[in-house]
Amino acid sequence: MSGNPVFRIVCILVLTTVLSGREALADRLDVIQKRGTLIVGVKSDYPPFGMLDADGRLTGFEADLAAALANRLGFDLRLIAVTSTNRLQKLEEGAVDVVIATLGDTPQRRQIATLIEPSYYASGAAVVAPPQARLSSWADLRGKKVCATQGAYFNRPMTERFLLDLQIFNGTRDTRLALRDGRCVAWLYDDTGIVGLLSDPEWASYQAPLPSMMVSPWAIAIAASERGLRLERAVSDIVADWHRSGWLIATERHWGIKPSQFLADMHELWSRARPDGTPVCVRLADGGWPAECRNKLLLTSTDVGGLHRVGLLVRERIGLDLTILYDAYDRNLFLSGIGMTLRLMAGSIIGSLLLGCLGALVAESGGPWLGGLVRLTAALGRMTPPLLLIYLVFFGLGHIVVSRFGWTFDGSVIAILCLSVYTGCAIVFALLEACAILKDRESGFSLGWRTLPRALRLASAAVVASLVNAVKATGMASAIAVPELISASTAIIAEQGNAAVMMNVLLIVYFLLVMGVVQLFGYFERRLFPHDVL
Repeated sequence: MSGNPVFRIVCILVLTTVLSGREALADRLDVIQKRGTLIVGVKSDYPPFGMLDADGRLTGFEADLAAALANRLGFDLRLIAVTSTNRLQKLEEGAVDVVIATLGDTPQRRQIATLIEPSYYASGAAVVAPPQARLSSWADLRGKKVCATQGAYFNRPMTERFLLDLQIFNGTRDTRLALRDGRCVAWLYDDTGIVGLLSDPEWASYQAPLPSMMVSPWAIAIAASERGLRLERAVSDIVADWHRSGWLIATERHWGIKPSQFLADMHELWSRARPDGTPVCVRLADGGWPAECRNKLLLTSTDVGGLHRVGLLVRERIGLDLTILYDAYDRNLFLSGIGMTLRLMAGSIIGSLLLGCLGALVAESGGPWLGGLVRLTAALGRMTPPLLLIYLVFFGLGHIVVSRFGWTFDGSVIAILCLSVYTGCAIVFALLEACAILKDRESGFSLGWRTLPRALRLASAAVVASLVNAVKATGMASAIAVPELISASTAIIAEQGNAAVMMNVLLIVYFLLVMGVVQLFGYFERRLFPHDVL
């Protein structure tokens, strides 16, 4: 049996598998030390982060990072070209030790590789398009063919969020050709990659017309088996030092890349010290970084406390992504939106009452000519939709004033003015109808400052209904970029993709605000207009 060649082949295969398994289980840093060379996968088709020079050698921003990493670890360097499609596969196969290849840090990728914290760069999803595409918002791409590169982390969520008809190609070269040939209206791509693309004279006429979405930090990746081992800690410490020293900012400047706000923020964070002089970002007793120094999108409820923990627990246990609870930026944005909405409500209520009361008084006591003019103006204002009125004043009249006199007006002031005019015109007719009823009841009745409360009391139902409509219409201010509640919620949805959650939160908050206003009107009506006022 032992002389059977088939048996010997099987034994050799089993032994080879066992030995390769042992090597895979070994500390990767030991393997690299024995070899004396660090093998790093970088891109060759993503200038200026990864590209080929005139001699066919890999170079670029990330190649410099790889060289600096090998130098700090004390090894020689060998670069291997990787793509968005195969970079993690090569890492899993052991063809490379480290990947530095524009890899966005996401929870899904953390399941198949060890992603180093802190991140070394960041990018978001944007589009590059020819001028004739005429794109002004992401909604303009709904249902249209959009080119994309296979393996990009934002392909699926951006497709779901904006209903894109995504045409996915294997590499950036094929995607570029497809866009050039008009097979799609735009190319969904990293904003950092677009910077390099537009620097090419061939693409000088193209543009990136839309704001970046889904900004994601980039992470250096090592094998999943290295999680918690020496290589992860060594690379993590080196990246942290790069942020503290500002070396990454200097390297970015060397390659002529537009200054990144992410790098500026990270340099400030990792250089920050507590009042006693100790750095904020130092390793904890368990070897990890403090929560304030980590990628906020990857934290769990076990990493934080307080309201942040509550929000993450809700997301983990129930699936409701209430970022306004655990994300400070979203929370402040939402609270600021509520504050602006309350100011719009208060301004519209006060303005509507003033214009309505003054208009009714002038219509009754201003003489036939002036009274008729007020009634005609009120009728026109009442029939003009408030959103149209806002557009006419902001973009029409506002453009004339800005172009001729250089005067600019705050959008919230214009929104309050337009809503006050629209609702005030309705109040004018409500008061005039109440005045007509009072004249039938009492001969010689005339509307004046002393008799105005009686007219208001009689017309209170119609007046309150008009004011409630004005309160509900304050959301129209978002059309001219006023940062009220709807605008804030839309911004959060665009960044986080939690549309269903935020729409329900918005509905609840608006319901509470309107109910609060109705109760407030009822309170003032009872206090100001006793039942015997008539």
